[in-house]
Amino acid sequence: MMQVSVRHLSCLVLLCAFAMSGCSWFSKKTGNEPLELVDFKETLDLDKVWSRGIGEGQNKGFSSLTPALDGDAIYAVDYEGLVVAMDNKTGKKLWTRKVNKAEQGAWAWLKSFFVASDPNREIVGGIAAENGLLLVATYAGEVMALSKDTGDELWRKQLPGEVVSAPRTNGNVVATQTVNGKLFALDAKTGEQLWFYDSPPPVLTLRGTPSPIVTDTAIYTGFSNGRMMAFNPTNGLILWEQRIASPKGRSELERMVDIHSSPLINDGVIYVGTYQGRISALARGTGKPLWGQDGSTSENLALSSDKLFVAHADGKVVAYNSTTGEQLWSNDKMLRRGLNGPQVFGDYVAVVDFKGYMHVLNQTDGEFAARVRVDRKGARAPMLTDGEILYVFTNGGKLIAYRAEKDE
Repeated sequence: MMQVSVRHLSCLVLLCAFAMSGCSWFSKKTGNEPLELVDFKETLDLDKVWSRGIGEGQNKGFSSLTPALDGDAIYAVDYEGLVVAMDNKTGKKLWTRKVNKAEQGAWAWLKSFFVASDPNREIVGGIAAENGLLLVATYAGEVMALSKDTGDELWRKQLPGEVVSAPRTNGNVVATQTVNGKLFALDAKTGEQLWFYDSPPPVLTLRGTPSPIVTDTAIYTGFSNGRMMAFNPTNGLILWEQRIASPKGRSELERMVDIHSSPLINDGVIYVGTYQGRISALARGTGKPLWGQDGSTSENLALSSDKLFVAHADGKVVAYNSTTGEQLWSNDKMLRRGLNGPQVFGDYVAVVDFKGYMHVLNQTDGEFAARVRVDRKGARAPMLTDGEILYVFTNGGKLIAYRAEKDE
């Protein structure tokens, strides 16, 4: 699900929220309602391997607290800053840490009953686990690095802007993006700022930023103006930039072409999608377009073998040939159901709708194989997979692991 950030257009936000609300103020249908769920014969059993509550879970806003897989562990964080490390096969808790600074003592305990938590300290974008580091950031722009093994804090750095996606690292450089269009590179050992790049956002943007891809040779990220860029991680020099989509239309709403989802990299190819723009594949080394298809998405993409899976903004799930961009199949039976990004596991691809139903499709033809309700509140966060197990972090705060079992 997406949220729009508006500067000088606050009334437009209220109108959009009213229009997209799940509440019906009028009994007469308009034709813009979410499609009703269709019946189908299930060919797959979903085995719930384990489930664990993660503190207070997601907040009531538009946080997308994505967990992180690394080795035999999975890490998750709630919006109040509770980090939980678990065994990814069993869900057994390995350790917990609270990363947010908070008042201590009896007064703080009493105050918690009457005063809401400080939204500036909230974790909004989830957690990253790479190269021995765990990385989280607060809404107020504070980036923190923790030990992967113990959760002990290694450093924290205050940035001049809200951070609403997880920072990423190659072990030497930590890269993170703020909602005001700045990309920051920090020293992974100390948190000291190395350089930053400023890409001023348009007047109207989606609420959120992608998490960069950070390799030894480049940092790849997209911006709300529809441009994908690669930077030298050491000094911030621009290696290449490519416009994925150009604004069209007269209104600021029509001209939104945000790269909201995190780019996906496989071998020598980068896959990226824009809102109201294009789904594209680029050469990793040069940014040269390899193929592109018209489309609109604000959710992460998924890749399996020779297929790229995209949940379009209108609720269609589409599979493309990852080499040529040819559309292989399209499932249009979940229109306007507010899907999160697809994720692959085994021979299947899954999406979760705004009502919390997880729909599992066959990768070969896009037909439904199974459906289960994971949480009545939904699941905004991108799902994770180790190839066979699917991990879903729900809005209600449960991290659930599923395995696919074919019906005999």
